[in-house]
Amino acid sequence: MKIKSKYLSGDVVQWLANDAVSLYLLLKRIPALREHSIQKNSNPTLHTASLYSPNKKAYDYFDAPGIGIMWGFSSLVESGFDVSDNMVYSMLKEILIFQQDDGGFTLNWKPFCSTACITGQLVYSLLESGYQGKELEKGISWIVSHQRDDGGWLHCPIGSVGDSLKYLLFKRTGKGIQSEHTDVPSCAVATVMCAKALMKMGIHYSNDTLQRAIAYLFRNDAMFKESGCRCRVAYNHELLGYPFYLDYDSIDAIHFSLCLGDTTEALRIRLFNQCIKKQFDDGSFPLEHRRRGCMHQFLRLQSKLKSKDRLTTIRVVSMLINTGNAVIE
Repeated sequence: MKIKSKYLSGDVVQWLANDAVSLYLLLKRIPALREHSIQKNSNPTLHTASLYSPNKKAYDYFDAPGIGIMWGFSSLVESGFDVSDNMVYSMLKEILIFQQDDGGFTLNWKPFCSTACITGQLVYSLLESGYQGKELEKGISWIVSHQRDDGGWLHCPIGSVGDSLKYLLFKRTGKGIQSEHTDVPSCAVATVMCAKALMKMGIHYSNDTLQRAIAYLFRNDAMFKESGCRCRVAYNHELLGYPFYLDYDSIDAIHFSLCLGDTTEALRIRLFNQCIKKQFDDGSFPLEHRRRGCMHQFLRLQSKLKSKDRLTTIRVVSMLINTGNAVIE
């Protein structure tokens, strides 16, 4: 089994296949490889499941990356688990408790309030898990109905430094929702999460809704400046890794750009070339961040920053395959 591309300096498949978890994630992200794999049953589920077991703290801090059940559920689903797994299904039922009457999901505010970023994240993870309940349809409807005039999403209680302090100290819901129908820019993080959910829906959503969202992300580099986000210090989203929980990188941007065709070609080429130039001589790619919403944290991998990394390499290779820039032999 080989992956050939003029953009890769070497064949990394054997290096990836030598690690069971990496091979499993590679086959998950590139289904076409399963026909060529000499190790078709690579599924380290026992290892992965042992990494997370929800406890009281996971429910008390249900939205916290690295701790809460929302993060744990999204991590397991990203790892390949679905609703047929008892632990995943049990966590799913607990998470649905935090869906509000309007269909959105809430973070750990007091009182609860539907929030765009976590709604997009959880709807995406529910879709990925194979869940098909009515709650999913309510979540999608919330996303579609709360798209703003600029094409993005905001709907967040944090609208100021004071709101941030109230949340950090007392978990109090701020007054940020008042900005929903103003000219305050939409939140890039929330828009990415909602756009990912819409992409996952495929033909079941309005294509115009998705295109407007992606157009907002690329307008004035909003996606990389984290425009509109008041909840945290902005990340550098051009760094490579394996983000998935309320986080993203330039590989996500490349996938988004394909939805807009030629109108984003110049940006797509820049991001693509910037990504490819980072590879090592053997065709592997470096880990450039270990933020809290990344797969490295969930798998407890001890990868060294700026060194060759299997998970980062998997994301780049799968991007090359999915964009037609690599072939399987």
